[in-house]
Amino acid sequence: MLKKITFIAIAIVFSLSVIAQSTPQKVSEKVTVTFPGKPEEQKLPNNASIYTFKRDSTQMLMGMSIDLSPMGLTTEIIQSQGDALWDQMVGGMTQQMPGAIISKNEKTTFKGQSGVFLEIDGTNSTAPNLKGRKAFAYLFFIDASLHQFAFYSSNKDAKVSDEQAFFDSVTIQK
Repeated sequence: MLKKITFIAIAIVFSLSVIAQSTPQKVSEKVTVTFPGKPEEQKLPNNASIYTFKRDSTQMLMGMSIDLSPMGLTTEIIQSQGDALWDQMVGGMTQQMPGAIISKNEKTTFKGQSGVFLEIDGTNSTAPNLKGRKAFAYLFFIDASLHQFAFYSSNKDAKVSDEQAFFDSVTIQK
Protein backbone atom coordinates (compact mmCIF):
# COMPACT_ATOMS: atom_id res chain seq x y z
CA MET A 1 0.00 0.00 0.00
CA LEU A 2 2.84 2.40 0.89
CA LYS A 3 4.48 1.68 -2.47
CA LYS A 4 1.24 2.60 -4.29
CA ILE A 5 0.92 5.89 -2.41
CA THR A 6 4.58 6.72 -3.03
CA PHE A 7 4.23 5.89 -6.73
CA ILE A 8 1.09 8.05 -7.06
CA ALA A 9 2.75 10.96 -5.23
CA ILE A 10 5.84 10.77 -7.48
CA ALA A 11 3.63 10.60 -10.58
CA ILE A 12 1.68 13.70 -9.49
CA VAL A 13 4.84 15.69 -8.69
CA PHE A 14 6.39 14.69 -12.02
CA SER A 15 3.20 15.60 -13.93
CA LEU A 16 2.99 19.01 -12.28
CA SER A 17 6.65 19.74 -12.99
CA VAL A 18 6.17 18.86 -16.67
CA ILE A 19 3.07 21.05 -16.93
CA ALA A 20 4.69 24.03 -15.17
CA GLN A 21 7.91 24.08 -17.20
CA SER A 22 9.11 27.32 -18.71
CA THR A 23 8.28 27.60 -22.40
CA PRO A 24 10.35 29.68 -24.82
CA GLN A 25 8.00 31.19 -27.41
CA LYS A 26 9.04 32.80 -30.68
CA VAL A 27 6.71 35.80 -31.08
CA SER A 28 8.28 36.94 -34.34
CA GLU A 29 11.13 36.01 -36.62
CA LYS A 30 13.67 37.76 -34.39
CA VAL A 31 12.09 37.86 -30.92
CA THR A 32 11.60 35.12 -28.33
CA VAL A 33 10.25 35.27 -24.77
CA THR A 34 10.03 32.62 -22.08
CA PHE A 35 6.65 32.07 -20.44
CA PRO A 36 6.35 30.15 -17.14
CA GLY A 37 4.25 27.54 -18.98
CA LYS A 38 2.72 26.95 -22.40
CA PRO A 39 1.00 30.14 -23.64
CA GLU A 40 -2.22 30.29 -25.62
CA GLU A 41 -1.76 31.56 -29.19
CA GLN A 42 -4.08 33.84 -31.11
CA LYS A 43 -3.34 34.54 -34.78
CA LEU A 44 -4.63 37.77 -36.30
CA PRO A 45 -4.36 39.28 -39.80
CA ASN A 46 -1.07 40.90 -40.98
CA ASN A 47 1.11 38.22 -39.42
CA ALA A 48 0.03 39.30 -35.95
CA SER A 49 0.47 36.84 -33.12
CA ILE A 50 -0.61 37.23 -29.51
CA TYR A 51 0.57 34.80 -26.86
CA THR A 52 -0.95 34.83 -23.38
CA PHE A 53 -0.24 32.87 -20.25
CA LYS A 54 -2.59 33.07 -17.28
CA ARG A 55 -0.97 32.18 -13.96
CA ASP A 56 -4.39 32.23 -12.33
CA SER A 57 -7.44 34.48 -12.40
CA THR A 58 -5.37 37.41 -11.08
CA GLN A 59 -2.26 37.48 -13.31
CA MET A 60 -1.58 37.26 -17.03
CA LEU A 61 1.52 37.62 -19.21
CA MET A 62 1.35 38.61 -22.87
CA GLY A 63 3.74 38.77 -25.80
CA MET A 64 2.68 40.17 -29.16
CA SER A 65 4.06 40.98 -32.58
CA ILE A 66 2.27 42.71 -35.44
CA ASP A 67 3.70 43.58 -38.84
CA LEU A 68 2.59 47.12 -39.70
CA SER A 69 4.16 47.24 -43.17
CA PRO A 70 0.83 46.37 -44.90
CA MET A 71 -0.43 49.68 -43.45
CA GLY A 72 2.42 51.52 -45.18
CA LEU A 73 4.70 51.79 -42.17
CA THR A 74 8.36 51.22 -43.02
CA THR A 75 11.52 51.12 -40.96
CA GLU A 76 12.50 54.48 -42.43
CA ILE A 77 9.20 56.11 -41.43
CA ILE A 78 9.43 54.66 -37.92
CA GLN A 79 12.97 56.00 -37.48
CA SER A 80 12.12 59.42 -38.90
CA GLN A 81 9.13 59.85 -36.56
CA GLY A 82 11.15 59.35 -33.38
CA ASP A 83 9.26 59.90 -30.12
CA ALA A 84 6.30 61.46 -31.94
CA LEU A 85 5.36 58.01 -33.22
CA TRP A 86 5.18 56.67 -29.65
CA ASP A 87 2.99 59.59 -28.62
CA GLN A 88 0.59 58.80 -31.49
CA MET A 89 0.57 55.09 -30.68
CA VAL A 90 -0.03 55.62 -26.96
CA GLY A 91 -2.85 58.04 -27.83
CA GLY A 92 -4.44 55.39 -30.04
CA MET A 93 -4.04 52.73 -27.36
CA THR A 94 -5.69 55.01 -24.79
CA GLN A 95 -8.78 55.25 -27.00
CA GLN A 96 -8.99 51.44 -27.06
CA MET A 97 -8.86 51.26 -23.25
CA PRO A 98 -11.93 53.17 -22.04
CA GLY A 99 -11.62 54.23 -18.40
CA ALA A 100 -7.94 53.25 -18.11
CA ILE A 101 -5.33 55.73 -16.95
CA ILE A 102 -1.75 55.65 -18.18
CA SER A 103 0.09 56.42 -14.97
CA LYS A 104 3.57 56.10 -16.48
CA ASN A 105 4.63 56.70 -20.09
CA GLU A 106 8.41 56.64 -20.45
CA LYS A 107 10.53 56.57 -23.57
CA THR A 108 13.12 53.89 -22.93
CA THR A 109 15.58 51.47 -24.43
CA PHE A 110 14.46 47.86 -24.01
CA LYS A 111 16.84 45.10 -25.05
CA GLY A 112 18.76 47.62 -27.17
CA GLN A 113 15.64 48.85 -28.97
CA SER A 114 14.10 52.32 -28.64
CA GLY A 115 10.66 51.97 -27.20
CA VAL A 116 8.21 52.94 -24.53
CA PHE A 117 7.33 51.61 -21.09
CA LEU A 118 3.74 52.00 -19.93
CA GLU A 119 2.17 51.53 -16.53
CA ILE A 120 -1.60 51.41 -16.86
CA ASP A 121 -4.23 51.64 -14.12
CA GLY A 122 -7.28 49.74 -15.31
CA THR A 123 -9.25 50.05 -12.06
CA ASN A 124 -12.10 51.83 -13.87
CA SER A 125 -11.51 50.40 -17.33
CA THR A 126 -14.16 48.54 -19.29
CA ALA A 127 -11.56 46.95 -21.61
CA PRO A 128 -11.69 43.16 -21.04
CA ASN A 129 -7.97 42.58 -20.34
CA LEU A 130 -7.64 45.67 -18.15
CA LYS A 131 -10.87 45.77 -16.19
CA GLY A 132 -9.85 46.07 -12.54
CA ARG A 133 -6.17 45.40 -13.26
CA LYS A 134 -2.83 47.11 -13.44
CA ALA A 135 -0.69 46.53 -16.50
CA PHE A 136 2.98 47.05 -17.25
CA ALA A 137 4.12 46.95 -20.87
CA TYR A 138 7.22 47.43 -23.00
CA LEU A 139 6.69 48.28 -26.67
CA PHE A 140 9.33 48.49 -29.38
CA PHE A 141 9.80 48.07 -33.12
CA ILE A 142 12.03 45.73 -35.04
CA ASP A 143 11.87 46.81 -38.65
CA ALA A 144 8.15 47.48 -39.25
CA SER A 145 6.92 44.99 -36.64
CA LEU A 146 5.59 46.29 -33.34
CA HIS A 147 6.35 44.09 -30.34
CA GLN A 148 4.65 44.34 -26.97
CA PHE A 149 5.31 42.44 -23.76
CA ALA A 150 2.96 42.97 -20.84
CA PHE A 151 2.13 41.84 -17.33
CA TYR A 152 -1.44 42.25 -16.03
CA SER A 153 -2.36 41.90 -12.36
CA SER A 154 -5.49 42.48 -10.30
CA ASN A 155 -3.27 43.14 -7.26
CA LYS A 156 -3.54 46.89 -6.63
CA ASP A 157 0.03 46.86 -5.25
CA ALA A 158 1.53 45.06 -8.26
CA LYS A 159 4.88 46.35 -9.56
CA VAL A 160 6.76 45.74 -12.80
CA SER A 161 9.43 43.97 -10.74
CA ASP A 162 6.87 41.26 -9.87
CA GLU A 163 7.44 39.85 -13.35
CA GLN A 164 10.93 41.13 -14.10
CA ALA A 165 12.04 37.59 -14.97
CA PHE A 166 9.46 37.53 -17.79
CA PHE A 167 10.65 40.85 -19.22
CA ASP A 168 14.30 39.82 -18.78
CA SER A 169 13.63 36.64 -20.76
CA VAL A 170 12.93 38.57 -23.99
CA THR A 171 15.72 37.92 -26.47
CA ILE A 172 16.30 39.57 -29.83
CA GLN A 173 18.35 38.03 -32.61
CA LYS A 174 20.42 40.54 -34.50
